[in-house]
Amino acid sequence: MGTIIEATTEQLKDLTNLASELYNGNNSEALENELKQILENSNHRFLLYVEDEQPIAFMHLSIRTDYVQGSETSPTGYIEGVYVKQEYRRKGISTKLFHEGKKWFKRNGCTQVGSDMEVDNQDSYPFHMSLGFKEAGRLITFIKDL
Repeated sequence: MGTIIEATTEQLKDLTNLASELYNGNNSEALENELKQILENSNHRFLLYVEDEQPIAFMHLSIRTDYVQGSETSPTGYIEGVYVKQEYRRKGISTKLFHEGKKWFKRNGCTQVGSDMEVDNQDSYPFHMSLGFKEAGRLITFIKDL
């Protein structure tokens, strides 16, 4: 049985290792610097799921005051990212992280929570639906060099 802790800069290396698995291809030094800045921002939280003293999952939460698609209130809680190591998936860990995150959102005046996903993320859609999210819209972005 694991425990959920709020990540601090003391867990920066562990968080960077997990995040680099999620955001594969990122420069780990740049990612570590970015995560350190985010950890120092009071509108963000990282929850770590630790089992046998090993971090195996995280959820990045934020409080947004800008526009969140589908939201009718501000501030709005937001799930910026969630990652569970492959061998620990489908065991309810991300759901436990979400329920812990909801407490933080509510303490910060949020009455709604938003999230997004990459179109090709086959695991994310059923995860969101199982938690009671409803689809607020779809967005495909484009870019062209000039």
